[in-house]
Amino acid sequence: MRIDIIGAGSLGLLLAGRLISAGNEVRLWCRGSQQVHELVRSGINISYEDEGTPIRIKSDLFHAGLVTGFTETYLREPGGCIVITVKQNVLHHDLPEMLQPLRNERPSIVCFQNGIGHIELLQKLLPESNIYAAVTTEGAKRKTLTEVIHAGKGEVWLGKVPPEASMGAPFTEPQNDIEVIHLLETLSVAGFSAFLSNDMNTMIYRKLLINAVINPLTALWRIPNGELLASEERIRVMRDLYNEAIAVYEACDIPYETDSWEVIAQVCRSTSGNTSSMLADVLAGRATEIRWINGSLVEMGERSGLAVPLHRIMCRLVEGMIAEER
Repeated sequence: MRIDIIGAGSLGLLLAGRLISAGNEVRLWCRGSQQVHELVRSGINISYEDEGTPIRIKSDLFHAGLVTGFTETYLREPGGCIVITVKQNVLHHDLPEMLQPLRNERPSIVCFQNGIGHIELLQKLLPESNIYAAVTTEGAKRKTLTEVIHAGKGEVWLGKVPPEASMGAPFTEPQNDIEVIHLLETLSVAGFSAFLSNDMNTMIYRKLLINAVINPLTALWRIPNGELLASEERIRVMRDLYNEAIAVYEACDIPYETDSWEVIAQVCRSTSGNTSSMLADVLAGRATEIRWINGSLVEMGERSGLAVPLHRIMCRLVEGMIAEER
């Protein structure tokens, strides 16, 4: 199966390496020329925190190129599936212009993003495409431009979300896209626990809630996930963010589990040594995804006439940590 992966961060490298090792044709599209050069020189290396056998993929087994060349290549030689692993800010700011030439094509696209808003954007941009949301609990940390550490085995869930639907609605139409069914089978052969879901909305909003409580605080306090539970003061702030988010969910009729607070605490414990993606972005001086995580809660609250002051200040504080050149 020919798979195009747009984004060579931690998840992109992990997916690419495992899929290539399972015998698939992968074209990996990077944002920087230095990473392309390093991938062509060194290939992809995957190591494991649990001392599993490392995977080393030689560069002649896959194609690595600049993302600016993706559209021309795809139109000339279409692939079976497009997997997008770039972060929300890149997807919203850089990809629309690049993907516009595919408007009349019918690719199958799978989106691995935190936050919300990207599926609706792509549905409008590429109305003929089969667009799937993806949620994963796989743990991956990029060590260098070509090396990634598999920090913890999880699951991958794919599914469609209803276009212009109510926030909590499941997808009721049959999901029989052959390419995505094939991708699920391919992911399973590559060692991932991959599943198809008819209720991706619930999964997306569950992950949004977790990220909205954990990520901004780890970024502001510059601590790994587990350190959030180290004091009553930190837990109190987490709980305040959680309660405000739950008020938004209730105002918007978004379903959530009654044990959601316990789930968040357990995520902190099970990923205690992990650096959140938002903290990693702050440490690297990159723009974060907070606009599409906590900012989404602020927007939903405003539409429902609900004040969301804590999540609003999280957005301002985290965004203020990165000074953009003007």
